[in-house]
Amino acid sequence: MNEPRRDYQNSVFVSLFGREDKKYLLKLYKALHPEDVSVSKDDLDIITIENVLTNGIYNDLGFIARKKLVILVEAQSTWSSNIIIRIFIYLARTYRDYIYNNEALKAKLYSNSKIELPTPELYVLYTGERGNKPGALSLRDEFFADSDFFIDLKAKVIFADDGRKDIIGEYINFCTVVKEQFLLHNDKKKAIEEAIRICIENGNLAEYLMQHRKEVEDVMFTLLTQEEATESYGYLQRMEGREEGREEGRTEGLIALIKAAKPLCNDFESLYKVVINQEPYANLTEEEVRRYY
Repeated sequence: MNEPRRDYQNSVFVSLFGREDKKYLLKLYKALHPEDVSVSKDDLDIITIENVLTNGIYNDLGFIARKKLVILVEAQSTWSSNIIIRIFIYLARTYRDYIYNNEALKAKLYSNSKIELPTPELYVLYTGERGNKPGALSLRDEFFADSDFFIDLKAKVIFADDGRKDIIGEYINFCTVVKEQFLLHNDKKKAIEEAIRICIENGNLAEYLMQHRKEVEDVMFTLLTQEEATESYGYLQRMEGREEGREEGRTEGLIALIKAAKPLCNDFESLYKVVINQEPYANLTEEEVRRYY
């Protein structure tokens, strides 16, 4: 199977668990299924889905393990019922690819023979505060509670305050430390460096962070820069709801975005990545962005 793309759009979540050696993916699966003591890396197949839902940094992970299709979606501080829609789309696309990439299954699809599919296990990893959020998200409850719609999809929510001591807990602790350091330091680079140092000292993802420090620093810098820029200008979100074709409004939104992101980026390359991570401007060339830089 194809391996996940390795570019700046990957979150640390995907970079950690989606690595080709499957070392941390195996730990993740064992954290979810501690009873499966004989599972090995060879039993795990990463399911790669092209990121079509957003041009921003993404953090969805899918893999097949012993006839189970496991899908995890990470939600940082933003909670939304739309998470279950992301999972629904991910699951549908995964099953489609699973069937159409197998000629035998594809041939059976329109026959009388029932095809076999891996059983889905759906999870949301939420690194914010739990509050009154539900322990499971239901497609039917969230979107069709007042109808006779019979299809449902449920995802278990794993919260930061669950107190896990496994690889999931280590990842959640890493996210918590990053947020704490970001609040303490005005300098994003300093905040990320301190967060990595603290996590290594405390044994949270220590081996991974020591081996992939530069990669983590780059991914976290891009992520924090994008989040800051999005919060700063706020204007872009309103622009997305405008009628398509209003070029003047689109240009105003681009100027506002560049103005907000410029103080947060060390160079044009970093700013360009922030700009094209926003869906309305995903196809802009460097020349088009530099015009307003």
